[in-house]
Amino acid sequence: MPGQEPNTNPPVTWRLRQDEAIVMIGRTPPPEAYFSFDLTMMKGSLATGPILWPSVGDPINNETVRTTGSTPYDRPFALVVTGHGRTRAEVNKMLAASGLGAATNNVTVPPAMFRLGLDAHSDQFLLGVRTAVPRPGFEKALEDYRATPPLQVFRVRPDSRSADQTKPVYAPDPLPVPEMRVSGTGATELNLNPELQLLRRRIIEGHPEYKVDDLVVRRGFEEAYPGLQAKLLTDPPVAGVDALSYDADDPITPGFELPDGSFFVAYGTNHVATRQASYSSITVYADPRAAVSLTSKNHEELRGSAGEYLSDEPDGDNFYTWTFSRAGSKGPTGRYVTRLPSTGSDYCAQYGTHRPVDTSKVQFAARAYMQPETRTRPAFSSLLLDRLLLFTSK
Repeated sequence: MPGQEPNTNPPVTWRLRQDEAIVMIGRTPPPEAYFSFDLTMMKGSLATGPILWPSVGDPINNETVRTTGSTPYDRPFALVVTGHGRTRAEVNKMLAASGLGAATNNVTVPPAMFRLGLDAHSDQFLLGVRTAVPRPGFEKALEDYRATPPLQVFRVRPDSRSADQTKPVYAPDPLPVPEMRVSGTGATELNLNPELQLLRRRIIEGHPEYKVDDLVVRRGFEEAYPGLQAKLLTDPPVAGVDALSYDADDPITPGFELPDGSFFVAYGTNHVATRQASYSSITVYADPRAAVSLTSKNHEELRGSAGEYLSDEPDGDNFYTWTFSRAGSKGPTGRYVTRLPSTGSDYCAQYGTHRPVDTSKVQFAARAYMQPETRTRPAFSSLLLDRLLLFTSK
């Protein structure tokens, strides 16, 4: 864009003149548990930090997206990002003339909350695409979509004869902050707490030769708009806002030591099985500064994993257990066990680099995306929080 000040995260982020629009045209992802197009604002540098990184309202997801057909998957669609009423109306009219009127999705950047413009003091934005857990038979299709997304993105602005393209052509016409989807249905997982406590006892009983400590996830990130108002910066290991989607709950544990010879068992409810989410996962991270993902398991992989402990319980299918081990052959083995690299390993060597990663301390995160009935995040108060049992030598 002529005259635009350099971004702090080129070419990832971009600025938006108050009468401009960003228009994405293409096809939606193939059938899967969850996808979304999520606009965020980023102030600061990903490379040097700290950053302020809130979401800009609700994402467009596979339950809310408008396409040219009756299905949200693998269909033509358009997405319009702007904060200007007249610009939106004119772009929508052009898209309707092209046959995409019913497949146009509007995303508002409300000028009441964000500073639009092309100068160095204006906010920078990032439009991300999330995809998760392809339906059976669509694994390759999702892999191809991620590798080469069938999407085109355009910057659209009113025609101007001025040599200074940074100045708006249209008078201000600010769009209001949109109404947001409300989380929670009143349904809760909390009635399953007795079974959760039984699961805990049985896991501990299975490893009598180890010392055991309890860890519970806690709210890891503030919601975007409260975090924006409080200017909660992300400066690892401080989480701040950190692009938390309004479609998600992302509770995490504090960092903890996982020495060689030890292991931990993650356990809790499978939030998809309890209908609190459309997609859920658990992830183990290393290095408090870098947050390197060591491994992750989604709700399909977790399904049935608590069977050996709760086969006699009618609600046993609503739970999961998974073991993450540094105990080698002396520790747990089996289908629901993942071996983690030792504390002294050169983790990045497998990726062709030798960037130092401190794997001695790890962190566990649990995710729950989009409750089916509300099409947004589950109410945090309705969830039984995921838990960890840390087993170390006595």
